[in-house]
Amino acid sequence: MTVAPSVNRPGTGRVVWVMDRIDEQHVSEPGLVVLDITSHDEATALAVMSELEKWWATSGIGTLRRAPAEPGVKARVYADIRRPGPQA
Repeated sequence: MTVAPSVNRPGTGRVVWVMDRIDEQHVSEPGLVVLDITSHDEATALAVMSELEKWWATSGIGTLRRAPAEPGVKARVYADIRRPGPQA
């Protein structure tokens, strides 16, 4: 993602949202996935990313973004479901 991190804060009145295209290398083999998460609030999105990280190898807790005129918060997570996480 290409985002100026300091401007994506609720209440600032300034939001930047640029979702990069999914690169072929991120889904070049079976078991590789790109997950775009949209939730009502930050806590829910963080909880989902945390759970995914427990079960599979992921890119970790992603940066949360808000899109102008769209509800909720968004994040992108890359995962390899062939590689188990610590609780799998």
